Amino acid sequence: MNKKIRSILLLALAVTVAVGLAACGGTQKAADMDVKQVMQAMLEKAPIEGGIELSQDDMLNFYGIQSEDVDTFAADLAADGITAKEIVLVKAKDEDSAKTVETKLQSRLDARRNEFNNYLPDQYAIVEKSEVKRDGVYVRLIISPQQDELVELYNSYLNG
Repeated sequence: MNKKIRSILLLALAVTVAVGLAACGGTQKAADMDVKQVMQAMLEKAPIEGGIELSQDDMLNFYGIQSEDVDTFAADLAADGITAKEIVLVKAKDEDSAKTVETKLQSRLDARRNEFNNYLPDQYAIVEKSEVKRDGVYVRLIISPQQDELVELYNSYLNG
């Protein structure tokens, strides 16, 4: 009898652990997010005066991001080149593509930091606070004086 109870308890414990690991394990799946809609909301909250919306060709020219890696994207930046305002939202084709996009956007952010570092200290402070973030197949680069609010807005869409 004791052996049978012990077996049942061990089985119940194993099932509990397995369910717990399944619930906690792996990466959190992001909601299916419309990056163009998120961009529109961001530009309403923090307009980029004189901003330009980037095309797929621009994504290659500015960031080195190949169209094969991208499902959808939205990108807007200050046209003057001396204002630290740039938003890039990408839904990559898959996880590997997202890692590639993340690397390309990080290179862009590093380049912007170097550009602003010695010439425009006020703009450098904005860029220095910025980051590239990947969540599953979604990758973002947000450079803005309203960084915190835009990241919060992005996360609200990402987490559904």
